Amino acid sequence: MIVAAVGCPILEKDPVKITLRSNVNLLAVILAVICLAWPARAAITDLSTWTEVQDPPAAGFTSTLSPSSATLNAGNTPVASGTDIGYQTVNGQTPATSTSGYSFDPSSDLSVAIDFGFTATGATGVLGLGFGIGEDRDGMNSAGVAVVFLNGSPYGSFGGAARVNDANQSPLVLPLAATSQGSFFVSYDSATGDITVGASATQGAASPSATNTFTGLQNLWNDTDLLVSFFLRSEGWLGGTASATFTNFRVLEGSPAPIPEPSAAVAVTLLSCVVFGRRARRN
Repeated sequence: MIVAAVGCPILEKDPVKITLRSNVNLLAVILAVICLAWPARAAITDLSTWTEVQDPPAAGFTSTLSPSSATLNAGNTPVASGTDIGYQTVNGQTPATSTSGYSFDPSSDLSVAIDFGFTATGATGVLGLGFGIGEDRDGMNSAGVAVVFLNGSPYGSFGGAARVNDANQSPLVLPLAATSQGSFFVSYDSATGDITVGASATQGAASPSATNTFTGLQNLWNDTDLLVSFFLRSEGWLGGTASATFTNFRVLEGSPAPIPEPSAAVAVTLLSCVVFGRRARRN
């Protein structure tokens, strides 16, 4: 009887090894299913992945969004100066506190651009369009390029604006007359902390025709991940109608990081499966 037991393959197998091998195989199957079923993430160039921001909300400002364009509207209602409406690449206050979207690592260079077009009818007052990068939704540490419209017409030149710890920095002037359409550009040099803003009067331009630089600006920030945003701002909008349409967002340099990163999302899902399995066995 002992001889028969020793010679039997089934009785020779270690139950602990069988259980361990089964668990490993189960996790492999779960991981494979997750990878196959995980939905494809839309790219940062799909504007429908961006999040609307109103600061503060105003009845006179509205927006519409599609994967290829975003339109920011000013209606026939006065809007207080300093009021913004726009879109940003993350859905939270900062990239670190967001649950979806895209951000950029400040240890790498970055260059982004977007096209804009502005139209107005019976407009009275001042509006601004802007495009920039920063560390937070409120723009406490931020920099960007802007153009101003007075009574519906382009005013002055393109310019640059920046903040450090919510304090305005000296503005920059770009040697390019304001236009109703064109391209905005912002680039960041990780080695120096320089942030260069630029503009072109041509939509789809590969490079700016005018630039200016905030030297070492990012070195004064918190060195956290960067978001990208564009916006319409009231500087005393009184009435009429106006619309700003943003299209063709492009990343010229740098690698946007998805939030959350796919590896982290898969790990959380696997952990949930393991915890559920442990609870099921206890029950």
